[in-house]
Amino acid sequence: MKRCLAFTLIAAAALITISCNKTSGPTAGYGPNSLFPLTSGDTWYYNDSAFNDSGLLVAYSDTMVATKATYTDASGTIYLGLQNPIGWFQGSYIAVEPNNTAIYEVDSPAFQPYIMFALVNQDGPIAPASVDYSNPSCPITYNQIGYANPVQAYGNSCYENVELITDCNNVVLEQTNYFVSPGVGVVRIEDYLTDTVGGANKLYEDYSQTLTSTAFPKQ
Repeated sequence: MKRCLAFTLIAAAALITISCNKTSGPTAGYGPNSLFPLTSGDTWYYNDSAFNDSGLLVAYSDTMVATKATYTDASGTIYLGLQNPIGWFQGSYIAVEPNNTAIYEVDSPAFQPYIMFALVNQDGPIAPASVDYSNPSCPITYNQIGYANPVQAYGNSCYENVELITDCNNVVLEQTNYFVSPGVGVVRIEDYLTDTVGGANKLYEDYSQTLTSTAFPKQ
């Protein structure tokens, strides 16, 4: 499962760096402290759940593996492919910013890269909001918010980002929460959609993906 709409790639210079260890090795994402370990063969095991506005529809186990497939964008950044056929990252390519402050994602080589996740040194927007004017009568606004202090989530110390998609009436259409643990990667994703029965700004959980364990080759 993927979110329906993606943020445009924001220049790395716009990111605010917090104190952390830089990655080491041949590519960003390599090393024990990476926001998203990206050595070929790294494996994550998840429990996934899909819902509707009435409750749980299905729960299932999900495996994600870092492959040897790569994608290089126009700036020369190299992304590593993920094999996650029944999970959130199906078909995605991931790169970690060289100073280990952001995760970039490409949903597939047919799409543009964007910042999936970023660290901040104070709570607030990661970059200025972007606006989609595809429907001029009611533009859609995208915000990505970072939280500076780590939280405990599912057995890991994680940093949190929240993505909000709102319409011209400030109604939240979709909210996605990401929990990332350095050296582990994505621990939890929660995706919420507008509850058309409950009314505007009443959200229901549409999907979640929760880490249960990892298996990383020695680096």
